[in-house]
Amino acid sequence: MKQVWPDAFVEEANLARNIYALRKVLGDDNGEHRFVETVPKLGYRFVAPVTEVGDETAPVLLHRQVRAKIISEEEETSDAPQFVTKVKGARPSAVLKRKFAVGLLVLAVLGSILSIVVWKVWQSRRATPPARINSIAVLPLRSLSDDEKNNALGLGLTDALIAKLGSLRTVAVRPTSAVAKFVKSDLDALEIGRRLQVDAVMEGTIQQSEGRIRISARLLRVEGGDQIWAERFDEPTNEIFALEDALSNRITNALAFELDKSDRERFARRATENAVAYEKYLLGRFYQNQNTEQGFQKSIEFYEQAIALDPAFAEGYAGIADANVLLYNFGLRPKNEVVPKATQSVNRALQLNPNLPAAYCSLALIQFLSDHDWKAAEQSLRKAIELDPNNADAFLRYGYFLIQLGRFDEALAKLQKARELNPLSPIVQTDTGMAHLFAHQYPQAIDQLEKAAADNPDFPLAQWLLGRAYAGINDTEKSFAADLRGMETSGERDLANRLRDVRNAQGFPAAYQLWLDQWLKAEKTGSVSALSIASLYATLKNREETLNWLEKAVAEDDLTLSQIKYLADYDFVRDDERFTRLLQKIAFKES
Repeated sequence: MKQVWPDAFVEEANLARNIYALRKVLGDDNGEHRFVETVPKLGYRFVAPVTEVGDETAPVLLHRQVRAKIISEEEETSDAPQFVTKVKGARPSAVLKRKFAVGLLVLAVLGSILSIVVWKVWQSRRATPPARINSIAVLPLRSLSDDEKNNALGLGLTDALIAKLGSLRTVAVRPTSAVAKFVKSDLDALEIGRRLQVDAVMEGTIQQSEGRIRISARLLRVEGGDQIWAERFDEPTNEIFALEDALSNRITNALAFELDKSDRERFARRATENAVAYEKYLLGRFYQNQNTEQGFQKSIEFYEQAIALDPAFAEGYAGIADANVLLYNFGLRPKNEVVPKATQSVNRALQLNPNLPAAYCSLALIQFLSDHDWKAAEQSLRKAIELDPNNADAFLRYGYFLIQLGRFDEALAKLQKARELNPLSPIVQTDTGMAHLFAHQYPQAIDQLEKAAADNPDFPLAQWLLGRAYAGINDTEKSFAADLRGMETSGERDLANRLRDVRNAQGFPAAYQLWLDQWLKAEKTGSVSALSIASLYATLKNREETLNWLEKAVAEDDLTLSQIKYLADYDFVRDDERFTRLLQKIAFKES
């Protein structure tokens, strides 16, 4: 494309739109692909039966296929290639007659084709309509220039589209966390759609230059690969609202959704009328979805810029709240540094918009992790789900909270819903294993966590919980192996190799003692938690030191302390009064 159109905005979506139109005319848009099939990663192929006939001078109608052969040669007297219909040795007048005859022939052929097309379209209308689209994944809009700002805007707009479509009750929409991992993926859109287990997938590109935003997008049915809709949008940069509205409306129209009054109102509502503030917000969403300390910090900066431009921007305050509380949840910032700011921001968001699902989701995290108020957190999560039935984060958090309360069957039901909305989520898979582990359902826990670890080799939590599950059935060999794999995934490969060597030479107790010695040194620098030290003392069955370090973990306000209520590692200290008092300190209150 660079060679042929060096100065033009041209991409493969142009071809896709024409294929879509061709299929529509031929009645080939119902997924059967009788004429044109999609070849993943290559293009399209004509697949209808073709019959070659010997008569080169006459049109032939054979099994509803029309074929006409016209002899063309390059004009010899012209410097530039010019193709004319010509018969060798014929006079100019004969050539003109030939051209005229060919014109009549073409008209006759077109008339025959038109009658066939009309018949086929009529037949396709009588055929069983294609299955209804019940689920969709909106893939991140790819930047044609691979510029970070374009990538950020592309994912931000995708996130906004997901939120808008997700508010509908008529279709399940995969969350941003499910599609963000495919920002730079080489996978075909249809393959991504299959992995996300959706009926349809939207893919597209974005380019921002010279004060304009250009988007090419198309919607594909995953089963069969036929194109449902394709379009190109070109708007000034300050018309980002028009782009978002056009995209969401075209998708719903293509899927033939009939929106009720409340749906139309949600679609029409804008979080802000300030285009610059909205762009800052979209950039904030992009960085928050990176789920890193730097990403959270950068997202907060963009959210603050957004609300500075529009102090009534509720979504901006909700973003500040969620990014801050996640810094606390991930153990990246202390409670007193970020939770007050998160609380203030979420309250402001709800003052401005009492029906903002994201705000209730953030509020629930504050109420559960910081206030230990389970009832209040549950009410907030139910409100978030009521307002947005496609809120995968709300179902995930709900499931995790129920695990900590020991309500495992209810937790598994909520996590199953989260998994339906986000099939590839490593934390959903791992939390499902955690529910079985804490319920002492060890075979189910091992099966689930083995799968979670295999599907997500870079996710150490699955390996660590797998180690606890094997410890629950007293399989020290497999428990130790899982722990070492988790250690390697966390970047401590050298220590894992040393522990493996010591275990082979001196046995498990010596290996665990070396591990403990190394982590006691790391704890002094703050890189290892008190709860991690307590877990190693528990493995070595050292009652006194286990309780001492558990008390330190309570003082540190470790957010994962509730695990000690359920893990078999701590069974040997459950009869101790100090342990009972520890459980009372970490218990949840009910408002």
